Amino acid sequence: MKKTKTLGQLKKKAQIVFNAAMRKKLSYCISCGGNNNLQAGHFYPVSTHEGLRFDEDNVWPECCRCNIFDEGHLINYADNLPGVIGQERFDALKARAAEYKRNGKKWSRSEIEEIIEKYS
Repeated sequence: MKKTKTLGQLKKKAQIVFNAAMRKKLSYCISCGGNNNLQAGHFYPVSTHEGLRFDEDNVWPECCRCNIFDEGHLINYADNLPGVIGQERFDALKARAAEYKRNGKKWSRSEIEEIIEKYS
């Protein structure tokens, strides 16, 4: 009998495959331009914006220093992101963030499975 994964286990797997894909979008850190130890950096953090966890416009390569240790990295991230995705998509991302803050987000099993399939 095959054991069904919990939603949390599926979300963890989805985060791994999604982040791997996002790290490949640019060959440099969106915040500082460096290219060492790139990670998937969320403009709107997962801790406060769960609904943007898997949003491609919200996640870009960031070096470890910017993503983890530099509290001011979001200033450069915000300055550089519109140049990469365009002002219209940047404004739409801000609108999605505001919508999430108003209404929240609960991921369904099917949504998470689709993310795993899309980014694997």
